[in-house]
Amino acid sequence: METTDKTFLEMQQQMQQLRDKLENQKIVNERILRRSCGRTIDRLRIKSSAPIVAGIAGLALIPLLGHLGFSLLLMIFTGVFMIAGIVATLITKQYIPSLDKDLVTAASEITKFRKINADWYKYGLPVLLVWLGILIWDVVKNLQLGGPELYGFICGSAIGLILGLVLGLKNRRDILDASDDLLAQIEDLKG
Repeated sequence: METTDKTFLEMQQQMQQLRDKLENQKIVNERILRRSCGRTIDRLRIKSSAPIVAGIAGLALIPLLGHLGFSLLLMIFTGVFMIAGIVATLITKQYIPSLDKDLVTAASEITKFRKINADWYKYGLPVLLVWLGILIWDVVKNLQLGGPELYGFICGSAIGLILGLVLGLKNRRDILDASDDLLAQIEDLKG
């Protein structure tokens, strides 16, 4: 009987040691997940800053439009377009959560951030088309370019437009992917 009690006591000690190890493992896993969330949040902040940098660069180049002979209408529309993009991006960046919040709030904020970024093209592309219309009208009416100058302007504009769209869409995809990663990591932390 004493052997059975001793064996039972050893088994209880082993079970307690196993529970302690599992608890330590859970804490380590949670730290790893939080660190991974932090890296994903940093990546989101960097990626969502790209439109701000592009908008500031665009604002800085507006005086060049005037020197090239473009109309005041195009310069004002371009400035308003750039400022609206910068402000919209700054407002959207407020939804990138910090890790000191509870997980439900963080998941809610990142979901809002993701939805806004997923829907940007509904607003940005129509305004871009209007801007292109004003640009084309301005080139035809005011600049009176002809021959190789017009061809060079059209080619340069097309290359810039395509490059801008490709980079913008890639940045949008990266932001959406990082948002999805962060939501999955938050779900892992909840579980």
